[in-house]
Amino acid sequence: MNKSEIEFLTYLFSKEKSEWTNLIENLKVIARCGCGKCASIIFGKTFDSEIQKGSLMIDYAGKGKNGELIGISVFGTYQMPTELEFYSIDGESNIIELPKIQTLTNYGIK
Repeated sequence: MNKSEIEFLTYLFSKEKSEWTNLIENLKVIARCGCGKCASIIFGKTFDSEIQKGSLMIDYAGKGKNGELIGISVFGTYQMPTELEFYSIDGESNIIELPKIQTLTNYGIK
């Protein structure tokens, strides 16, 4: 993971899933989205881990550098996060850069 991804996860986990905060340093990025239009990443315990499906655990929105709305979802199991997903809320933008942390708003999980 790069520094921005670590800072992003640290912020989200401190707000929503504090029990995951100590996992960050051991998470391995086992895949990145192949769409070429987003910064989504998939986690595993080792680089050889199989991709796991998780449930939606954290649901936020933020703004990109040009003010575009970006959805942020963290999927996981009760033990660990499995995916950090970014998507364009308006469907018009490619999400190449992470939104600024100070723009994040919790959508909440219903």
